Amino acid sequence: EEMKEEEDMPRRLCLVCGDIASGFHYGVASCEACKAFFKRTIQGNIEYTCPGANDCEINKRRRKACQACRFQKCLNKGMLKEGVRLDRVRGGRQKYRRNTEVSYLPSTHPNKPLLEDNKLLEILIGCEPEVLSILSEEDSCRAPAVSTLNVLSDLYDKELVNIIGWAKQIPGFTELSLPNQMRLLQSTWTEILTLSLAFRSLPPTGKLHFAVDFILDEMLARECGAIEIYHLCLTVMDKLQRSLICKEEYILLKALVLANSDVRVDEASALKHFRDSIVSSLMDCVAVIRGDRSETATVLLCLPVLRQADHVLRTFWTGLHARVAVSINKLFIEMLEPTLR
Repeated sequence: EEMKEEEDMPRRLCLVCGDIASGFHYGVASCEACKAFFKRTIQGNIEYTCPGANDCEINKRRRKACQACRFQKCLNKGMLKEGVRLDRVRGGRQKYRRNTEVSYLPSTHPNKPLLEDNKLLEILIGCEPEVLSILSEEDSCRAPAVSTLNVLSDLYDKELVNIIGWAKQIPGFTELSLPNQMRLLQSTWTEILTLSLAFRSLPPTGKLHFAVDFILDEMLARECGAIEIYHLCLTVMDKLQRSLICKEEYILLKALVLANSDVRVDEASALKHFRDSIVSSLMDCVAVIRGDRSETATVLLCLPVLRQADHVLRTFWTGLHARVAVSINKLFIEMLEPTLR
């Protein structure tokens, strides 16, 4: 009977987000992502705050947008906190495995246990946004260039939602005031998205993996006028590959980009503490992977080329917005505002 129930599992849906359930976890049919999220929350005794009215929609595409509402939905659907405690006692620390959604590049490290001692890295791995999907084709009656631009606009908008949810989970970020959080995000989102896109598209094949079902090659980039963005991403990819950046270093480097903004904030000391904690974790990570903390300089050499992304992306999208050449959603417009003024 148990075997039959397990065979039926692939057809069940996660009661929390609607993704395919991998089994019954903590008393509820759920996917691996929601299972790991619930376990991480309970074991870490993490408290979340909803930026809205505690009624955010939680589905497969937006499950990382609001951790507070996601956790509340886990509880509402019947996930048992006691199940996590029993699981931890029964399995012990030796049996704990990292979230299976996370892949490593390079695939293995001889010093893995030391990497798992890096608490910030562990948190960042847990809140790493998933690769998007465009889900539906654009209207076939539109010109190819317009169609591609609308797909790109929609993807950038969705990525911005992911970035905001991701940033709020980084220890120290929410200790800044909301206006200062917004300033950091507005001043660094172009670099964060470019870094993510470049790393996701490795190894270099001349194609940019914007989504699981949308890849931009040189011909398509020329057709829609995004050739400068295309070449910039190839340059970043080349820098990442030459520096042999692995998954763990990339994850910490992305957080550092957020903290390393040169925008003025009125909480300089809190921002410095936020930035220093990320740098410290990055140096510890580099020491484990490369054997020498001073090799952090090699990783940081990827930052200057990312600064070019800010000008290139803002110029491209503000130009399209001014010409009303593409539909741009409200959040995307808000993030472009410093340039539009």
